[in-house]
Amino acid sequence: MINSKQRSKLRSLAHHLKPLVNIGKSGLTKGAILSIDQALESHELIKVKFIQNKDAKLQFKNDVKALFSASIVGDIGNTIILFRQNEDVDKRAYNI
Repeated sequence: MINSKQRSKLRSLAHHLKPLVNIGKSGLTKGAILSIDQALESHELIKVKFIQNKDAKLQFKNDVKALFSASIVGDIGNTIILFRQNEDVDKRAYNI
């Protein structure tokens, strides 16, 4: 679990990032879940943008811990910032 100071630092680091995964009118599909999981594995800090389905965003926020073992760092408009630290110490991009 990350504290508020770490969350603030990660939000500032994510500011320049572009969304890696876009969730459209189909909502949160198995393919989208797989894409988010792979993006978290390789990047650790990602943005997920919800284009049309706002209900999927609310459901996603509730299920993110169970689906990905990740933390929600920020929630701005239709974009959610996720962080999951890599278990391999050598592959970590962010040391928090």
